[in-house]
Amino acid sequence: MNSNAEIGRLTDGKIQGRSINLRLAQPEDAQFILDLRLNESRNEFVSRVDSDVKKQKEWIENYKTREAAGSEYYFMIEDHAGRPVGTIRVYDYRGPSFCWGSWMLVENAPRNAAIESALLIYEFAFNHLGFQQAHFDVRRGNHRVIAFHQRFGAEVVNEDDLDLFFEYRQDAYEAARARYAKFLPS
Repeated sequence: MNSNAEIGRLTDGKIQGRSINLRLAQPEDAQFILDLRLNESRNEFVSRVDSDVKKQKEWIENYKTREAAGSEYYFMIEDHAGRPVGTIRVYDYRGPSFCWGSWMLVENAPRNAAIESALLIYEFAFNHLGFQQAHFDVRRGNHRVIAFHQRFGAEVVNEDDLDLFFEYRQDAYEAARARYAKFLPS
């Protein structure tokens, strides 16, 4: 049984969820990450990457320095059998605010992987890293993700031709958390 204080805690490189876990990315995850980012059915709204697995591995190796400094966390989303089903990242700290993104899931990810991974990222960033709000941008055409964030209570604070810019306060998360608690570990 997890206490509320344990939900979202990073222990031994992993955050335990109800049906998924978040595990810190490693250089050996480069091929999975690259395949996901190059998958044309999944990558319409993400920045383009070079199709060189060596470059992806180097990027992860460089990221590990930022992770060690506590300035960024890049997670593999895994099912409980340890199979990777996606990625999610916390980065771009601005005072009391953090950004999260690099959020991608394989087509056959567990049914609740999206909502669980978002909840776990908020638990981690708000309750364990101590942030008070999140900021993030979503491509205008990414209607499903825009609706997802708005259902959680995120607010559009700016926009341009390409993106909507959101802010999400911790108190809004706490209200959403009560609605979505069944997706968190008990």
